Amino acid sequence: MNARWNRWHGSSSLCAVLAGALLFSAAPARAQKTDVIETTGGDRFTGEIKSYNEGRLLIAARDAGDVKVKWNRIVSIRSDKIFDVEISDGTHLLGSLAPSEPPGRFVVVGESRSVTLEFSAVVRLEPIYQDFWRRLDGSVDLGFTFQQANSFRQFNVNGNSRYRTKKFQLATTLSAFIGEQQGATASQRGALNLGYTAFLKNRWFVGGIAGVERNLDLGLDWRYSIGAIAGRYLKQTNQSHLTILAGLVEIDETPVDGDSKASTEALIGGEYSTFTYDFPEITLTSKLIVTPSLSQSGRVRIQADVGVRREIVADFFLSISLFDTYDSDPPTEGAHRNDWGSIVSVGYKF
Repeated sequence: MNARWNRWHGSSSLCAVLAGALLFSAAPARAQKTDVIETTGGDRFTGEIKSYNEGRLLIAARDAGDVKVKWNRIVSIRSDKIFDVEISDGTHLLGSLAPSEPPGRFVVVGESRSVTLEFSAVVRLEPIYQDFWRRLDGSVDLGFTFQQANSFRQFNVNGNSRYRTKKFQLATTLSAFIGEQQGATASQRGALNLGYTAFLKNRWFVGGIAGVERNLDLGLDWRYSIGAIAGRYLKQTNQSHLTILAGLVEIDETPVDGDSKASTEALIGGEYSTFTYDFPEITLTSKLIVTPSLSQSGRVRIQADVGVRREIVADFFLSISLFDTYDSDPPTEGAHRNDWGSIVSVGYKF
């Protein structure tokens, strides 16, 4: 067990060093704060547009610091900087931004032509000069439960990060759950997943995935996986996303009791997310992954997750999630086939 932990800990340290090298690899020049935003209520913000995602335009205002403006309240944007604008059909437009006449439309001014859009057609908006930090977003949440009567304690942590450009995306997700009762570990599960996605035309994508997983309740000491996927964004608007994907995965499993074994699995899955504009911002996410084994006849693994995140104050949220992990043939004989539960936590979105 200590050997496996040292091996995993060493891999994690290497990843941290590589990530650190990326963080300090570039230092772009600061942009002037001359962008102008006008809203339906007559408000006017002058500053530097940083990004737009999940219904909020982030602008570093001259006198008010960072301000998030609801996208459905904006009627005019003016900026002489160059932006990467992604619209709902997956197309990317490059250009500066100009107000329409009358106000109410989104205008991208390119080198050879101008394109006029409805604001609702814009999925993402990012200045092309952005550095690593401004292209990085994600969240982290923590939870703790204590029951005095039976000395039960439960800890959980969940996190995700994403670095996105016009052509590709790097993503990381982490989840860990530990339950202790009277000083002994009663339950332990966790997963770390890494993903690379290359964007193609017409909302298609290809990529690679890798991960490590543990679930003692299902008789799994460690599972290492690496694979290739392909998929498509069936729906991509400024309020919701629906994605399907499929692929092949090579896994190496070490049961709690027994020898490790390698096998090949197919992967089929989908993910849906949607959110509200108004405060409190509420985000609903759901994910389903089915992995039938191609090496072990009749074995199927299923991972299902559903979560609701409610904004408490700016960037802080309360999260409630449900998970269900199923394995028709667990790696350890006699182990549970199903592991499900709920998690309540408080987190921060960056």
